[in-house]
Amino acid sequence: MKKLAFATVLGLMSSTAYAVEFDGSAGVSSNYVWRGATQSDGKPVLQGSFGVSTEGGLYANAWGSQVDYGDDTTAEIDVAVGFANDINEVVSYDVGYIKYAYTGDDISFKDDVAEVYGTLSLGPVSGTIFRDMDNETSYYAGSVAISDILGIPFDAGVFAGRNDNSDMDAGITLGNSFIDDKINVSYSWTWSETDVNDSSHSVGIFYTF
Repeated sequence: MKKLAFATVLGLMSSTAYAVEFDGSAGVSSNYVWRGATQSDGKPVLQGSFGVSTEGGLYANAWGSQVDYGDDTTAEIDVAVGFANDINEVVSYDVGYIKYAYTGDDISFKDDVAEVYGTLSLGPVSGTIFRDMDNETSYYAGSVAISDILGIPFDAGVFAGRNDNSDMDAGITLGNSFIDDKINVSYSWTWSETDVNDSSHSVGIFYTF
């Protein structure tokens, strides 16, 4: 996910000595798959992000996507704030808070699901714990950047996740950037223990800035 600032956060960042960087993306994905399950009923969706970060490691971001749950819900908007930094050339971490909000549903923003998360990376290997403080549930995710290990000239990786019910999901990701790294094309295949057929494949193309 990319990084978005709210006015209050941006004001605080601008008052520091750290340089502020903005980034974002916009594009289309053939299927929105999250934690092993399709969120778009296997249909294409528009997605985008915008964010801000500082050299000191503080960041804020928002990411949005169309969804299809078979009801009046039309879109998901995730808002996150966090802090990421390198301990040394091999070890890095990322901690933060993320809110999952939806448009078209009957739940107010303050009652939408939120999680705190922590990621520890050791070179190409990363592990993350997401914790829903209200429902007291957790999701555990891990990934390995195969391209970093093999030195291949495109992005390739494997990932796996598990929830508190021991439901597993796993898969592979492939991707590459073109035209001064402005255009990114990606593919993912996901296996899910719940065996949702529409969650298998996803192809995306995005413009990044």
